[in-house]
Amino acid sequence: MDQRSSRSGRTWWRTRLRGLSLLPPVPRAVAALIAAAMLYGACVHLVELVLWGFRSRAWAPLWLNGFWNSLIVFDSLSGTLLLKGCRTGLYLTCLTMLADLTSNLYAVYGVRHSSLGAGAADVVVLLAFGLFVFATAPWLHRCFGLLRV
Repeated sequence: MDQRSSRSGRTWWRTRLRGLSLLPPVPRAVAALIAAAMLYGACVHLVELVLWGFRSRAWAPLWLNGFWNSLIVFDSLSGTLLLKGCRTGLYLTCLTMLADLTSNLYAVYGVRHSSLGAGAADVVVLLAFGLFVFATAPWLHRCFGLLRV
């Protein structure tokens, strides 16, 4: 391996390790905010699993509880990848939010037969956050392209 390719390899790894620090302040703050919210969501699902077990919501079907428990992994992974500045984290965040919103809206309308205004404030907040993620994702995708060396 010549010295030039060795140096560019080190630069690439240094870029990956520094993650979001190479981005301009505004996209860095937006990506960090989304990553923090995803990691917070993972913590919420983990606490629910520890405190109330696998079926933390007894009213919900088993598969829905299983999905919400799996968000511990998906939320953690997407938040961590976002903090590293990986586009994969952005893709995973969008997919996770889409699945999470779909499952929560199904729970509100399909299982509980209620509406968003009737005691589902957490779903309204999740919907607003999901819209924020989907609205900023194309812009962040372009900004993450700046991290390529």
